[in-house]
Amino acid sequence: MTAISALHNISRSVGCAMMMTGDRTLFVWLIGGELTLHFIFKIVRGDFLCYIPVEGPFGYLMSFIWHLTTKVVGDFRSVRAQRNDM
Repeated sequence: MTAISALHNISRSVGCAMMMTGDRTLFVWLIGGELTLHFIFKIVRGDFLCYIPVEGPFGYLMSFIWHLTTKVVGDFRSVRAQRNDM
């Protein structure tokens, strides 16, 4: 599992770096599209609000920040449990 995680991170990081040197707009669309799909899946599954005990609009804002941070950090690290969020 460690080797698979390491290869996944290397291929993702190198692929993103190559895409950024070639076409930054395409890179932004790729990452933005991936994050959009992630949030759509979270909302459809009813899993968007996280365990932070805050209600109302501030709770949605904190959940958005939490999911955005864990998605971006989890995708570029070797923590498989964090990447298995979906």
